[in-house]
Amino acid sequence: MNSVGIANTYAATMQVQTSQALQSEMMKMAAQQDANLVALLQQGAENLQAAQAAPPEGLGTRVDVTA
Repeated sequence: MNSVGIANTYAATMQVQTSQALQSEMMKMAAQQDANLVALLQQGAENLQAAQAAPPEGLGTRVDVTA
């Protein structure tokens, strides 16, 4: 193999490695974004459940019929 062939092979190998590293990093970033979205949705669901479970004082949980 001549030096040009070796250089071309090396360049192609480096390009593939760089491409794989970028793809891996992009997949990690996408997974982190998905995890953040899931956490946000879970927090919203918990807040909704808490709001529905116990309404604030004075919002119709008791009716004064003494009058």
